[in-house]
Parts: sequence; structure tokens; C-alpha cells
Amino acid sequence: MDDLTPTESPAAFPPPLDAIRHWKQRELSSTMLMRSLVHYDKWELPITDRSVHAMLASNAPPEPWLYKDGQGRYHLFLFSDVEAYRQYRQSAGNKAVNQHFVTRDGVWVFGLDLSPLEAIHINPLSPDALTLGPDLFDRVNTVASAVEVERALASLRGASARLTGQLQIVRNFPAYHVGLRLTNEGYRFIQAPDTRRRVMAAVFTLNDGYETYMRDFGLQHGDDVVHTLMNGEQLFRHLIESGLDGIVFNCAGPTTPVTFAPAFARLVLDAR
Repeated sequence: MDDLTPTESPAAFPPPLDAIRHWKQRELSSTMLMRSLVHYDKWELPITDRSVHAMLASNAPPEPWLYKDGQGRYHLFLFSDVEAYRQYRQSAGNKAVNQHFVTRDGVWVFGLDLSPLEAIHINPLSPDALTLGPDLFDRVNTVASAVEVERALASLRGASARLTGQLQIVRNFPAYHVGLRLTNEGYRFIQAPDTRRRVMAAVFTLNDGYETYMRDFGLQHGDDVVHTLMNGEQLFRHLIESGLDGIVFNCAGPTTPVTFAPAFARLVLDAR
């Protein structure tokens, strides 16, 4: 791949406790809070006794332990570290039981099917407890998928060989955010800034990066720019047809921009 290199440093997402505090103080947006939760890679996840035996016997994926309340609704508990669970046990007294845990990354946890749940409780009974209800499940699933794609793109940018699994993740992502600007030649991708004056398509994995781009460039959706969602198949086919010099993902942050030559689009489409 051509040496089209991003110029910004990696984004630093605060650890969960800091993110929750900043969010409660209205110093952090809801999307950045979810990004921080998803980026965290040391969640302590309670699992069932049955899951412990299955994991040892056949390397099966963990089965989360769920609390069933008096109305028959299920709740998932998550802890940012062992100390958070110890404090929970102290606060809960006899209500808490000995529990098995696995450590899991936030992409895995928040990428689960959350539809059976009534709520996710993060560090329950602590001053920095956070509860996510069903109205937020789709959003946190979307953020988890976006972060997974961002990691795949970063891996592919630094790879010396094709990584089929990462290419498939990029190809199968259902909701890339793009802006299409009306020109005399029809609609064209909005462009990422480039010091070498190359014509680079600006593509975003979440709405936060897209909205930052629009704000930084003083654009509004009425300024001949149409905000469009494309799945991977649509995006990379359009990119091949566009004749541009390259593609920049998340040129306005909040993650490090990742840049590819046009040939990358064909690699993604050929990934099976």
C-alpha cells in the first residue's frame, strides 16, 4: 500500500471511572462516554458456573451471569476491576455471592446481543455507578462495531500482508458515515484535508467524527452536502468508481486518522 500516512496522534480515551465522572459533570458527550467504555480492555465480567466448566473443557465463549429480578427481568453486572467488585460486595452485604469472573475487552462485552436485558449496571452500589437501559443498547452496540472497525483499519494500515479477518470486518460494517457534495458533475465525496493536495475521500465510522468535520469546516447539511450512511459493499464500490487519490477514515478524529491508497477498496471487496 502507498505511504499515505496520518498526521494526528492517537486519541486517548479516559478509563471508565474518569469517563463516567466527566459525563455526569457534563464535561463529556454520551458518545465519548460510550467510546471510553468500549475501548476499555479489562472489564471484569461475572460468568456462570456452567460457563467455567465449558470454557475449561472446550474453550467455549464465556456465558455472562445475569441477575433475575422479582419481575423476571435480567440484569448484567460489570466491574472495572477486582477492587470495584470487592467494594460492591461490602456494600451489598449478604446479598452478594462468590462469583467467577473473566476479563474481557469492551468491544466483546458491548458487542453482545443485549436485547434480553433490562439493564447493564457498571460498578453497582459505588459513587460512580452507571446504568445503561434498553434505550441505549442499540447505540452502544453501534459504538462497539465502529471501534472494532477502527481497530481493524489500524491493523491493516500497519500490516505487511493481507489480513483477511480484518478486511472482512471492514467490508461487513453496515454504517459508514459520508458526506456527498453536489457538484457540476453530480454528487462527490467530501474531501479530507491533505498537505500534498491529493483528492482524498473523507469517511467516518461514527457520527461524532462526521459532525466534527462539518463543524470544523463551517459546513451545514443545507450547504449542498448530504449526510449518507453506506455499508461496506456500497462504500468501497463507490470509492473505486470515484477516481480519487485515496481514502481517509476519521480525518477529524476522535481516533487517529487512517489513510489508504485507492487499491485498498478492491482488497476489501475481494475479502471473503
